[in-house]
Amino acid sequence: MSNEVVRQFFDNYLLIRNQGFDVFTREQSKLFSPDLVTIASDTRGTLTYQGIDGFFEGMFAWSKHFFVNGQSRHEYVEETPTHVFVRMHGDLKLLELINGETTSKESDHDWTQEFELSNNLVTKVKIRLFFHENA
Repeated sequence: MSNEVVRQFFDNYLLIRNQGFDVFTREQSKLFSPDLVTIASDTRGTLTYQGIDGFFEGMFAWSKHFFVNGQSRHEYVEETPTHVFVRMHGDLKLLELINGETTSKESDHDWTQEFELSNNLVTKVKIRLFFHENA
């Protein structure tokens, strides 16, 4: 079974480059419940954001530390009408040193996004990004 809401969530990121951030924000917002909860766990700890505006606040905060070059791919590990678990694959540019590096290759980190949905709207997004220690 394919969850088209989450697939559209990822497809919408192409709008930033092709049509601008305002169009991206408008289209992405259509996929969210007004009561959306966004939880981001990474080197900053675990941060929780409330509502649609909170999602974008969290996105801006995340982008001050990590940058995706648009080359990531998505592995749909679990996909139902109400729950989708996605493993993200790709390299990241790091805007702060992590393990002495300014880039993180795909093998250097675990990055997942988990979605809960109700009535074809995203009600919760959990973003987890953890880095492996240097050997």
